[in-house]
Amino acid sequence: MRLEQLILNIKDIQFAEKTTISDRVLYINRRELQELLQQDKRLSKVDIELARPSESCRILQVVDVIEPRAKTRGSGEDFPGALGKQGKIGDGSTCVLRGVAVVINDYELSLVSVDQAGKIIDMSGPGAEASIYSKTHNVVVSPHAADGVSPDGYRIALKLAGLKTAVYLARAGKELKPDEVEVYDLPPLVEVAKGMEGLPKIAYIFQVYMNQLQAIPGEPILYGDSIRRIVPTIIHPNEVLDGAIINALRGGVSETYAIQNHPVIKELYRRHGKDICFVGVIITICHSTEPERERTVAMAAQMAKSVLGADGVIITKVEGGAPEVDMAQIAERCEELGVKTVLIMWQQLALSDGGALFNLPKVNAITITGTVTTGGPMVLPAVEKIIGRPVTLPPKGAPASGELRKMQRDIVGSGDQLGYSKLISVLY
Repeated sequence: MRLEQLILNIKDIQFAEKTTISDRVLYINRRELQELLQQDKRLSKVDIELARPSESCRILQVVDVIEPRAKTRGSGEDFPGALGKQGKIGDGSTCVLRGVAVVINDYELSLVSVDQAGKIIDMSGPGAEASIYSKTHNVVVSPHAADGVSPDGYRIALKLAGLKTAVYLARAGKELKPDEVEVYDLPPLVEVAKGMEGLPKIAYIFQVYMNQLQAIPGEPILYGDSIRRIVPTIIHPNEVLDGAIINALRGGVSETYAIQNHPVIKELYRRHGKDICFVGVIITICHSTEPERERTVAMAAQMAKSVLGADGVIITKVEGGAPEVDMAQIAERCEELGVKTVLIMWQQLALSDGGALFNLPKVNAITITGTVTTGGPMVLPAVEKIIGRPVTLPPKGAPASGELRKMQRDIVGSGDQLGYSKLISVLY
């Protein structure tokens, strides 16, 4: 399977009468995009705003970030199953607007669990220095629920609005000559190791969801469907990079943008044929019952060993404590089968001296990408502009545009389970 990403490096975004790209500026017809998104009758209206790097701007109530992408003619479907019919993905070519991000803003506050400001992106100041999304030109999509729409119906419409916007924007660049082309080419398993017999075979086990939180029925996560009951499944890495998996609004891993630019998969590709042989990806979820957990542990480890023939695996998890234990148990079973393991994780425990939720002697190669309290509370100065629902915050009813104190986990793009982030923890 061969995927070509045709990358256009966008330097600015502006509203205009026509959606087009000229001299690497993305011009957006706001009214046309709003009309497209408001065809979904679960939404009463959709606000669209722009936020640029270094602007004195704060984006509130962020629930996901998506990179604008669109398949070229004859190369497959855009976010298959979620936006339309199932179809080829991970093959052919995809237009990518690098430097632009679609930010989904939950105006109804139905998903915010920290405070009314929710998770934020600051485009300037210390919050910007902590986030990768302060450097992107952000198109902020803020849908409003129509009267009578259920919370779950609104949440699905919220996610689809972000995906539709990503495709709409990227289609403006489909006929342009790309600035660069990234190629991801991995043949079928029976051929992948040819000429690499002396290299260690490495697989990646990608935990993409957890069942501790109530699932949203029908939420498009894998090929447009829920994955609550899925068993460990082998998937081609190109499918991950090309939009087969998107962020879950609950119990998920990273932003969709980070999954589209998956740092573990990209690094395995970079080293493929040099010092490793990349043999494939296994996706799993964290279950809420012991029988389901035991099944996942047994199946994932056996797939890595006996199907992919891996000598070693890298494992990542989703946010939460139980996923950390599930990941460690898979690693322990792999080690028992003779497959060496490395864990990458953003720690759940908020301890000053670190710590993990497991103590397994065989699981001793762990990379920490941060903790929920990395850096402690950050003091973010006041900004001139906010995007999102205006709110006041305790204790004195201060506006969200004023000075804020936020933990790292509430600054989107600062910490990430996959390592696609700006800050890490270092123990001296």
